[in-house]
Amino acid sequence: MKTMEEYSNSLEREDMLSVKKFFHKLVRNWYWFMIVGIIGVGLGYLKTQVTAPAYKLESLFLIKTDNKSSNLRMDFPLSSAFGGNINLQNNIGVITSYSINRQVMENLDWSTSWYHELMFRNEELYKNEPYDVLFDRNTMNLEGVPVYVQMLDSTNYRIIVDEKTMYYGREIEVKIDQRGVFGEIFENDYFHFTLYPKNVKRGETYFFTFNNFEGSVRSYLERLMIEETEEKADLIRLSMVDEVPQKAADYLNELSSVYLTYELREKNHASATTIDFIDSQLKDVIDTLKVAGNNFTSFRSRNQIVDMSQEGGIIVQRLVDLDTERSMIQSHLDYYKNLQQYLDDTEKMKQVVAPSVVGIVDDALNNLVVHLSDLYRQREVISYTAQEKNPKLILIGNEIEMVKRNLRENLKNLINNAIIQVQGLDRRIEKVNQQLTAYPKTEQQLMNMKRMYDLNNELYTFLLKKRAEAAITHASNVSDTQVLDEARPELAFRLGPNLVINVAGGMLAGLFIPFVVIMLATYFYDRIKSAEDIEEYSDIPVIGNIVNTGIGAEFLAAIDNPRSAIAESFRELRTNLQFVAPKKNNECTIIGVNSVISGEGKSFTSANLASMIALNNKKVLLVDCDLRKPSLHNRLKYKNKEGLSTYLTDFSTFEDIFRQTRVDNLQFVSAGPIPPNPSELLENGKFEELIDRCRNIFDYIVFDNPPLSIVSDGIIIGQKVDINLFVTRQDYSKKNEVKFIDHVHRKKSMKNPGIVLNDIHVSKHAHVGSYGADYSYKKKSSYYYFESSPSYTG
Repeated sequence: MKTMEEYSNSLEREDMLSVKKFFHKLVRNWYWFMIVGIIGVGLGYLKTQVTAPAYKLESLFLIKTDNKSSNLRMDFPLSSAFGGNINLQNNIGVITSYSINRQVMENLDWSTSWYHELMFRNEELYKNEPYDVLFDRNTMNLEGVPVYVQMLDSTNYRIIVDEKTMYYGREIEVKIDQRGVFGEIFENDYFHFTLYPKNVKRGETYFFTFNNFEGSVRSYLERLMIEETEEKADLIRLSMVDEVPQKAADYLNELSSVYLTYELREKNHASATTIDFIDSQLKDVIDTLKVAGNNFTSFRSRNQIVDMSQEGGIIVQRLVDLDTERSMIQSHLDYYKNLQQYLDDTEKMKQVVAPSVVGIVDDALNNLVVHLSDLYRQREVISYTAQEKNPKLILIGNEIEMVKRNLRENLKNLINNAIIQVQGLDRRIEKVNQQLTAYPKTEQQLMNMKRMYDLNNELYTFLLKKRAEAAITHASNVSDTQVLDEARPELAFRLGPNLVINVAGGMLAGLFIPFVVIMLATYFYDRIKSAEDIEEYSDIPVIGNIVNTGIGAEFLAAIDNPRSAIAESFRELRTNLQFVAPKKNNECTIIGVNSVISGEGKSFTSANLASMIALNNKKVLLVDCDLRKPSLHNRLKYKNKEGLSTYLTDFSTFEDIFRQTRVDNLQFVSAGPIPPNPSELLENGKFEELIDRCRNIFDYIVFDNPPLSIVSDGIIIGQKVDINLFVTRQDYSKKNEVKFIDHVHRKKSMKNPGIVLNDIHVSKHAHVGSYGADYSYKKKSSYYYFESSPSYTG
């Protein structure tokens, strides 16, 4: 038995042999690598010419994430679920929203696109249009249909359209060949526009299309890329890929402008709401103050009262202070009640002013209202790009509900306290009013008028102060976003197409494809190519390689062409028989020539081997043992009236079945008429009798046996011979057949086996040998002496 080291070395040698065989196969097919490689290079070059160039442009934003309400995060733990950069993510959501990008497209007004027709592709003429197209947006123009324009002269032009398109849900074919006049309306069933020449080059072909607005928005929105530069930085980078650098730059810069406008408008929303609210309050207070002032002045004039007494003035001032305080408390109470009603109405909550505007200094309430407004805004921003079940929306919704619960509880306490304060003030005002009864009626009336005037005057002063504060806040608002780098066409990065990469890629693909094809063909090819394939699946030695150089034209090719490579192959096979079963003295050697299936050249091999042995001055008998489908007699041109079958059935005598061939020392026994029971005849004892009698006459007996995989006759005969030759055929016999031969050998069914590889095609310069021959394979041609029929011919 082999040691582990010997076995390992054997495997290594087999692997090296397989690699070497595969490498040789690659070298033999070098022309495929060259052909497909050249095709790949050509396709790479063509791709470069056909593909439109792609440019990438970028712009850089700095977004300040400082938030005045950031101190509230500790009070609301859900806020931390969005990460510390939630404001940055919100801004990204706004920038990539459909509404913002739709506004960008409206501002740019890219309703038409002009193209220059080149040899391999079309080039867009952005800001270099050959014509100006004017049209009424209320009129119908087919979108996405190429409209070719040919300038005939300085006055006239020609419109050509030949395209299939969808029109109100059905496909139509648009064919137009119509003349038009510059400056006059061109119209038909599909178009309505006016052309003016601009940068036209005669002889050039131009066409334009009416762009679909919604499709353009979606296209640019899909190509818009946005990313954070670093995890903890407040910088975001916008980028876009386009065929025209200037067009991408204009889009990114307009997007920046629209976003900054949107952000500033949102920031000014609170102060604008506050100013509107104060203005509405001022209107009522001014009217009331004017009426109170007129009444006070008129009353003093009519009653000729210059001023009140000092004590009366003190009482009036006390009442004014109490009324002012009650008015403030009442406005707080009204605010609380309104806020309580607006909590479940998102739209009304957006219009609620901050509590500080009405003089409420409760920090908890102020923070809760501001935070709730901020949450509503965050939810609105995220909803632009997220679905309802988005985790961020769910978390924000949960936090809104929590803030609303806290607000309701807070408002409930504040309303109760405000009611108590109003009631207390009412009692105090009533007590002071009782002091007025001690004064004359005229002075009482003057005091009340003075009281109303001073109360409204203080309210007016308070509102004016609040409005001034809101106006200052509104005027001082600036965007939190700063555009650090605008998109510039001259800084565009060209992504492709790259000629070197495309050509190199095409060449590599051209080299890779043949490699893969050859590798797969080698892996899945299940037919015998060489002696190494046989040795890989069987331990039976290969003792002969029968070449096919196309020289022979007769069945006995080795005899008719004694100096041919075929004859040399059979001489080597004759010699190698001694290594399989050495001949003892003058004993007769019986050789059985077998094959697994028909068409492998078994009959050709047996006849030529027998002829070559006979040429060596040996008496040889060739017997056709295929009693089911005999063919050897036809090849040797003998009749098949008497033969093996008639002898086994006692219809012929021993002497009657022999035929002398045209080869000296070679006699032939045909199979004879086809019997109904071949297997039984071979086992009735007569076949052994024939062998024993022939041993005394001949030096060699060659049996041409039937295929092993079809009938059992070959096994029966193979047990009675000294040497069993198994014929395989290059590119015809399958590897499983070699496994079958090896299986028969391991069962000890047939002794002294040897394999012959038949029909090897070699070039005229190839070395021919029995072992380790280096063959150069070429395209096969059919030779009549090799059996090529898939059906059994012996």
